[in-house]
Amino acid sequence: MDDFPAWEPGLRREFPALRGEARADVAIVGGGLTGVSCAAMLAAMGVKVILLEARRLGRGASWNCTGKVTSQLVGVYQTIADKAGLKAAADYARLMREAVAGVDALCRCLGFPTQADSVHVFAETTDDLPALHKLHRLENKLGLAVAQAPDAGGCPFPVELSLITRNQLLLAPLPYLLALADFAMEQGCVIHEQSPVRAVEGHHVTTDQGSVKAAFILLATGSPVGCTSLPRLAMMQQRTCQTVFLEGGAPVMNSHLSVQPDELTLRPTRTGALLAWDLGRTGTKEHHARQQLLRRTISALLPDMHIRESHIRQDVWSGDGLPLIGPIKPQESHLLMATGYSGWGILNSHLAAKILAGHITGHPLPEAALFRPDRPSPKLAEGMRIAGAYAGGIPRLGAPVCPHMGGKLRYDPESQRWECPCHGSTFTTLGQNLDGPAMQDAQVSARQR
Repeated sequence: MDDFPAWEPGLRREFPALRGEARADVAIVGGGLTGVSCAAMLAAMGVKVILLEARRLGRGASWNCTGKVTSQLVGVYQTIADKAGLKAAADYARLMREAVAGVDALCRCLGFPTQADSVHVFAETTDDLPALHKLHRLENKLGLAVAQAPDAGGCPFPVELSLITRNQLLLAPLPYLLALADFAMEQGCVIHEQSPVRAVEGHHVTTDQGSVKAAFILLATGSPVGCTSLPRLAMMQQRTCQTVFLEGGAPVMNSHLSVQPDELTLRPTRTGALLAWDLGRTGTKEHHARQQLLRRTISALLPDMHIRESHIRQDVWSGDGLPLIGPIKPQESHLLMATGYSGWGILNSHLAAKILAGHITGHPLPEAALFRPDRPSPKLAEGMRIAGAYAGGIPRLGAPVCPHMGGKLRYDPESQRWECPCHGSTFTTLGQNLDGPAMQDAQVSARQR
């Protein structure tokens, strides 16, 4: 029961750890939304899939994803238009619209419940109105059905103006992930939990107690485990998000997103709302100030609600706004990755499954080149500097070292974990690896705890 967020309790099965040697057409590393979505789609095509999860399915960022299924991605489209061009932004917007319909159709096929939603992007003050109008003009150019809302759509606090996107969806993310896993198993997929990957070499994936040889290997772990390729790492920025479960107050109607991409998003639940809040780049000093601002924001805007639970997740953002999906290196077309969703995991995991299934089965999607991980990187020199060295301030003396590429770790007391500001690896207080790209535990002495 405690594997589920309190707003959606349930039961789940356990999967055995990998022991011994196994073979598959595709080995998937990572049991989040991306890994499980790919497993379900490939298994349904008759591909032999083995999925390896280091802990439990969905226990990474997917666990406290807010479950919004919407093509309204706010600032992401502007980033793409600025960095990759208006056509790339229009193509991505179309794919996001198609992904909403695709997830809806998949849920109907699985018999999985969803909730209709209208998404409101709001300008809280008059200072936010220019950004809202700019967003409206851009999204109209991209072919998105966005209109000025006649009212605030039931927003629980006053706003100056909002834009509405209708015919969107809400779902409970962890039960959705587990329904996909059940479907994948029915199609022949084999799932192993408690199987952290320690090495990826050639066509082999090695865990503590076994190994898998596969024609294709998909690294679906946020930052790809073991990846030390700076051009790829330079395209990714790890950011920390806090998800807060609120109860009480008047019922929240619809989903509400600030036009400022680092501010709050809100979605209704049965007894309150889920609030998501960006805390800044992982492993830096931003977190404390952002958490204080979050508490003040809740107190000012939602005074009748109280915090029941709060969870931390890590999102990977891409430098140009477009996800990184496909072969890590062109000369190694069997080693694949999918990441850089910029906080929008449900639709992008569905898109990634389509693109990667096309690559693996020899029927590539026409749009696949748009997302290739080896594409030219915007501001590559700056990204390489951040990716290759500690850029978040001076760590305290004696801080442990990340086993990935030697970055000094920083301890975050709020989440009670060690974080690497270089590439986003995280570790428990005792040094146990939580998120990649590191594949080994960090050495944390008793004095450092």
